[in-house]
Amino acid sequence: MRAMLSMIFSLWALLLGQAPASATFITAAEVETTRQASIAKNAVDTPIKSTEIPGGTSTVAMLYRSKPETSALIHDHVTEIYQVIEGSGTLITGGRLDSPRESDLTRVGAGLSHSGTHVGGDSRHVGPKDVIVVPAGVAHRFSQLDGPISYLVYRFAPK
Repeated sequence: MRAMLSMIFSLWALLLGQAPASATFITAAEVETTRQASIAKNAVDTPIKSTEIPGGTSTVAMLYRSKPETSALIHDHVTEIYQVIEGSGTLITGGRLDSPRESDLTRVGAGLSHSGTHVGGDSRHVGPKDVIVVPAGVAHRFSQLDGPISYLVYRFAPK
């Protein structure tokens, strides 16, 4: 049975034109080293690792914010999952953008995006260990911070 499942998976991967992906590992030490470097450089978005997956690319990055965001973002095709590591603040999701401006955030794995004035949406206070899924096409921003915040972001970009 196992050999048959393996063969089916291999054929499925060949039909998709992709070889089965191997696992990508990110250690706790890599996460913490990246977090400390982000804090030292006051770098908002620092990619840790990317890997090709069936249908696209998966990227893990460390985000560090010391100030709230004055404008919101919408990623056209990239879904993000946030995992708050340290700090807390108010995250607004949904609503719309007024006067959107195009931004190419491919270098950090977020692809073609738009930023602008955030209108409407739902506010939620988030903190350590909270996980938030922000689907592609959803406006989002941290409108208030209770101090600096660090969070991992898992990005899924289709081809």
